[in-house]
Amino acid sequence: MATSFTVDRPGGPAADGLPVGSAAQRWILRAVAICADPCQIWFLERMTDRSGPALHDDVEALIARGALADSPGGLRPGSVELRDAVRRGIPPSLLAALHNRAAGVLAAEARPVAAAEHLLRVLEVAGRVDVPLVSRLVADPAVDPSTAADLLLAARAGRDPGLGPELRRDWALAAVDHLMLAGRIEPALAILGDEIAADRAGSGYRALLLGRLGAWYATGRPSLAFDYLDRALAQPDLRPGQRSWLLTTLAAVAGRLGRPDVDSLLAAADRAQAEAPTPDGEIRLALARAGSALAGGDLPAARQVLGQVDPSAPAARVQAAFLRVERIGCQLASGEYEEAGTALRFAEVDLGVLGGAAQPMLAALDCRLRVAVGDLPEASARAGLALRHCPTGQLGDEVHAELLAVRVEVAYRQDRPDSARELLAGVETPVDWPDSVAWVRLAGAAALDPEPGRHAGFLRAAVDALARSVRPLLLVPQQAPALTRAALLLGDPHRAHQLADHLVRIAQRVDSGLWWGVAQHVAGLVQRDPGLLHGAVAQLRTTSARPVLADALHDLAGTPGTGPAEARRAAEEAAALYGRLGATGDQERAVRCGRALVASDRRHRGARRGAGCDALTAAETRVAELLAGGATKQQAAASLFVSFHTVDAQLRAVYAKLGVRNRLELARLWSARENPTPASPAPDEPIRPNPAPDDPARPTSTPADPAQPD
Repeated sequence: MATSFTVDRPGGPAADGLPVGSAAQRWILRAVAICADPCQIWFLERMTDRSGPALHDDVEALIARGALADSPGGLRPGSVELRDAVRRGIPPSLLAALHNRAAGVLAAEARPVAAAEHLLRVLEVAGRVDVPLVSRLVADPAVDPSTAADLLLAARAGRDPGLGPELRRDWALAAVDHLMLAGRIEPALAILGDEIAADRAGSGYRALLLGRLGAWYATGRPSLAFDYLDRALAQPDLRPGQRSWLLTTLAAVAGRLGRPDVDSLLAAADRAQAEAPTPDGEIRLALARAGSALAGGDLPAARQVLGQVDPSAPAARVQAAFLRVERIGCQLASGEYEEAGTALRFAEVDLGVLGGAAQPMLAALDCRLRVAVGDLPEASARAGLALRHCPTGQLGDEVHAELLAVRVEVAYRQDRPDSARELLAGVETPVDWPDSVAWVRLAGAAALDPEPGRHAGFLRAAVDALARSVRPLLLVPQQAPALTRAALLLGDPHRAHQLADHLVRIAQRVDSGLWWGVAQHVAGLVQRDPGLLHGAVAQLRTTSARPVLADALHDLAGTPGTGPAEARRAAEEAAALYGRLGATGDQERAVRCGRALVASDRRHRGARRGAGCDALTAAETRVAELLAGGATKQQAAASLFVSFHTVDAQLRAVYAKLGVRNRLELARLWSARENPTPASPAPDEPIRPNPAPDDPARPTSTPADPAQPD
């Protein structure tokens, strides 16, 4: 429709050139025009304080004249051009009033996202804001963190005299929290830097700013996190609420990293939260307790603590993403892969609420899940996409190392060591605690290198970090045997035994087939005990962890002391399983292992057979020579003047001593003898005639027919 359409009214067209009509119709048209989505009648009733036929008649008149278009979804302006013209024609003060009223109406009708969009328009136009409404909307979980941060920043920068200095400071801290959740790290750090430099509100506010820096570095550089949080707690004149926030935050960071004083920190945080409760203090305490339990391998305790927290509660807003990630991680660590996959799909749907910072964390969990169940090529592809598409500033060290570890592990398993080493060479990995904890999973992937000496320092640092916190190992059970093998190859049995101890502790606390299987696998490698490896395979068959099972089978096949038949079967099964997983390099190694076992078995069997010839009695030698030369049992019996049954019994003894199964193998072995024994009777064992009827060697069954087949 053309923008020249007008609605007649007494007095002629409006001076602004917009469609005109009655004042009520103009208000309706403007209310519809400022909305991004189609409007329902209830919205217009609330915006105009009118209802019933009077409102409906005005709406119908506007529809009839083309000013409004109706649809099942609601009302909208008759055209885009008309909508834009109406918006341009609204005076700024009236436009701010319209958006402000719309925000209040939508907020009252539990539509916080649309309400926040209108409130942002008010701030753009007028710079004044409804303070209680802003506070209400930014705390609503339905409003995504990025929009909440924009609301807080716009309100804080506005000209509203109702915003006192203290509220501006509180909103600055809240804006930083939401920016970080949204993955907008640079503006968050810029605010913190500006506020710290301004130093406008004393030591308590400065402590909270330092605390935010510490919280950000928790998954990047934990040493910096501890430094900032310890400095914050050392600030003078802290109020109880400020001290409570800092202690609960520090405890949450210390718990997951296995800081030695974590128990005393938890106790202090408990007391501080009880004395001066903070809105999300209980959530941080729950994360601290769960992190401490996971650091010690107590997965059931961590799950119990996390299960008592409601991640949808308003107080959990800032911590909701971390709660979801920890819960899904616990499912993965428990081997509940199907449940973890379902939880990941739900989390991806809720990504707008959780915030952009959750996306790389969820991507890392998804990749780790795919590795655990054996979808290796897809896991590597997704990890590569996540690394390329996530801005570097959004990736803390832990998530970066996790995504990189997936790509490195798959590269080694696909016999692409140069690609894996190139990936490893591109990062600078710390070797000192606590920063080394974030890189343990990458070290576990590096342990698959056929030349572990290339990464000796990195691998030793990772094992040492596990003495503080085994949490990094819980999501990667297949890396525990890899680290153990690497430690043994590096001539470091002490660290290999340490790993075995860690795994036993985890298995005792988790008590699942997955972790008992991994614990037995590691113990079998350390002790070179095929019985333990056999037990590991039996346990791991009850799980869906395919790479873990394939590795255990491969190690069982290659361990001295495993029976030849069992070793061959294990190597063949491992090769087949690796093939299904896409681990082509592991598959080829298992195939080579199987071939070597077959060749070795043949050599040993040949040696045993050669030695067995000397063990034959003279009578057995004569029988063996005749039958190897092509005679039947009946012909051998007639030639040697013994019964058919005597020849049959002696032939069975020959088979057993020589390790052969049939006449063909006997013939081959006999022809390979360098010095065949002559068929003449030995002086110490004369040829016996046919046994008398009362001879105890004679069978009680009826003599065989001479025509019986051999």
